[in-house]
Amino acid sequence: MNRWVLLASVLLPSFLHAAPVVSVPEWRYTIRPGDTLIGIGRSYLVNPGDWGRLQRLNHVINPYRLIPGTSLRIPLALLRQQPAPARVISVSGQVSASQPGASATELTAGAALSAGISVLTRNGSAVIEFADGSRLTLQPNSSLRLDTLSVYAGGGMVDTRVRLQQGRAELKANTRKQPGSRLQVITPSAVAAVRGTVFRVSADESAMREETLEGQVGVEAASEEVLVSQAQGTLAETGKPPRPPVALLAAPDVSGLPAKLDRYPLRFALPELKGAESWSGQISPDASFSDILQDRESKGPVLAFADLPDGKYFLRLRGVDGLGLYGLDSLHAFEVDAHPFPPILGYLAQDARVRLAQPVLDWTQSQEASRYRVQLARDASFANLLIDEVLDGTRFQPAALKEGEYYWRVASIDSSGERGPYTDVRRFSYKPAPGAPDLSGSSIQIGEDSVRIELPALPAGQQYETIFAKDADLKQIVWQGRPDGVKLSLPRPEAGMYSLGARVIEADGTSGPYSKQSIEVPRKPWWPYFLLLMPLFLL
Repeated sequence: MNRWVLLASVLLPSFLHAAPVVSVPEWRYTIRPGDTLIGIGRSYLVNPGDWGRLQRLNHVINPYRLIPGTSLRIPLALLRQQPAPARVISVSGQVSASQPGASATELTAGAALSAGISVLTRNGSAVIEFADGSRLTLQPNSSLRLDTLSVYAGGGMVDTRVRLQQGRAELKANTRKQPGSRLQVITPSAVAAVRGTVFRVSADESAMREETLEGQVGVEAASEEVLVSQAQGTLAETGKPPRPPVALLAAPDVSGLPAKLDRYPLRFALPELKGAESWSGQISPDASFSDILQDRESKGPVLAFADLPDGKYFLRLRGVDGLGLYGLDSLHAFEVDAHPFPPILGYLAQDARVRLAQPVLDWTQSQEASRYRVQLARDASFANLLIDEVLDGTRFQPAALKEGEYYWRVASIDSSGERGPYTDVRRFSYKPAPGAPDLSGSSIQIGEDSVRIELPALPAGQQYETIFAKDADLKQIVWQGRPDGVKLSLPRPEAGMYSLGARVIEADGTSGPYSKQSIEVPRKPWWPYFLLLMPLFLL
């Protein structure tokens, strides 16, 4: 089908059923009181004398007597035409524009764009308005060329044709409801012609995807056309006709997403959505998404975004189906309150066990902080605070703690006095090191050939480390080790004074101080030897 014929029929919906298909693109002019063909020729035609061609085409008997309210077919080739530059409404991030053969320049809001200009978004977006009020939002990482920007008949008809070479665009077409206006989006794979008001188009080297949000859009490829109605989409692969329209994924349920975030990266746990194989999320400071700050996609269960200034934002969330078609939008309002950044907590790791009654709590210096607020509690909810202090430094040592479990956190305070979010909560436990054991209940037996020692019983998870030495300072060691249990047997040493040292070792290797006990090893009695020798004296 001739594309111009298609567009003429597409863009004149009031005549879709009444008029036959014409061979050339044309404009339908509605007759007003007092109109004549001669006057219409003077007002709208390149050659005013071509009014006679209009008379023959429309089978008008009297060029001076036209019926108000009826329509007059006027071929576009006869109409007076003039350029209709587009206007840049807003720019966010890195966006550039270039004329053919010229270097790219930064695109700014308010700039006029003429036909032939290309617009490239990198980490940014731009909103462009055309002569009939249609608006195109060029998404990040996209390339667009403005092919035709014209008005006919003194503004009676607007002709807009753009070429999306790569990336994504969202369009609100003919918002002023101007009769006869037409908008066409050309991609390497297919052409989308407006029959509605709101739709999306994406393009890459292999395919074009179109999603209609309101109204109806005609998509043509490989000489075949499909009409894509509201909440439908289609895929047109290069060299192939468009696929039959399919229903877009439903808008996801965002009721469970957080309303306030104070940690980076900003993380949104994605809801369940039937048919979704991946997700698309965008953040903007306004619900119209004319200013797209961040654009992310995810195949996992979480969508994460980078640093944003504190403030209020909107998340636009869509599911993506197996064809790569984006589903219907859901908007979620949220607030970021993550500044000043919290510091990084120091050496005391999560679930650490400390043995000192006054452990050191330390943290790094935060660039945004002038002071810090530190809190210590016995519960994870910090309902019962033991410590809540504002400090200038990055180190704090509490008063002596009681044995048990503790929780602590730190927040930065900037120069204006604003406190940022707290760090993640750290938990630690304080358990004093074991004390010196009481050896008064020890049993010591010195036998003929051994010294047997039985120490007092210990709780489960503890054991003794013992030293048997010749001196009170336990330096001249005779034996040292960890007995299996509380009993040990040593070879009987020479007679003399000895010291027994014992300390408790816990399962994590923590040891307490030694307790000491003196042990005297007596000389062995001489008379058994005399009895052995007595028979010799009797000989």
